[in-house]
Amino acid sequence: MGIINTEVNALLERPAIFADLVNGLLHGGEQVLKPEDLTPIPLRYGVVVEEEGRKRAVEGTGDVRMKAENDIYAVTFSGETQTVSDYTMPVRGMLYDALEYSRQVRELEKSHREEKDLRTSAELLSGIRREDRLRPVVNLVLYLGKEWEGSRSLHEMLALDREDERVKEMIPYIADYRVHVIPVREIEEPGRYKTCLQHIFRMLRLNQDKKELYQYVRNHREELGRMDRVEMSAALALLGEQKRLRELLRQQEEEGKETDMCKAIDDLILDGKKEGEKIGEKRGREIGETRMARLIMVLSENRRDDLILKAASDGAVRKELYKEYQI
Repeated sequence: MGIINTEVNALLERPAIFADLVNGLLHGGEQVLKPEDLTPIPLRYGVVVEEEGRKRAVEGTGDVRMKAENDIYAVTFSGETQTVSDYTMPVRGMLYDALEYSRQVRELEKSHREEKDLRTSAELLSGIRREDRLRPVVNLVLYLGKEWEGSRSLHEMLALDREDERVKEMIPYIADYRVHVIPVREIEEPGRYKTCLQHIFRMLRLNQDKKELYQYVRNHREELGRMDRVEMSAALALLGEQKRLRELLRQQEEEGKETDMCKAIDDLILDGKKEGEKIGEKRGREIGETRMARLIMVLSENRRDDLILKAASDGAVRKELYKEYQI
């Protein structure tokens, strides 16, 4: 797992942030899901399957997984973060969902064994009762890269000649699985989000224009100043400014100051201006030296050696000669 995934997952593991993400994406910002409705689920999970008389374990690991329960929800949310397109994502997502449903079935089986309440042959065979229900699984893939190039459904991955009439007849019988890819850099209406996600998503949309990004930071100093270390780290990782800004934030800590991203960005801008001034001064010297060299060559070609020394020592003379020879 890369740095960006790690930083973003650390943020999404917070119930308040995860709930805000779900409310913004699924409910237009309405506060349907509350942080207290969420319970983290262990990231490593699996099931034992039997093939040709042999048993083997099938395991999966997710990035962030939450169980949500309230008067509306009885859902398991799985949040995957990707920095590059994964061409196997429909198969991965399908496997994760199947493993989660298998885990829920095992929980029901265990409960019924303890209660000893299975009565019919079908219940004893299944290990669960007819009226038992599983929690739906919602798998969201947060894409942190620039453009998703992978398939968004299992059917897109299959070798199907869709022009063949016989294949067309078969397609309805082939189970599909859709991947819900959310490119975070394209999330619309950031105002739907009530936590730091609002500012992170807004800054991501402005990230192509550094002037607009820095102006946004200046205009929202107070709100951004309330971001803690985990929130700032996720924001900086997504913005791609982490190296220099992290160094500035580290310097603040070493100096015993409270970390302040706005101050760090101000310092970054100041560094940029100083670097720009140095480059400008260097470029100016190079242009002046080139211009002076051309003037000396012209004066030498015109046998005006008496003016070469004057041009080198007197700016006013040099200026007049530049004008005279159009240099």
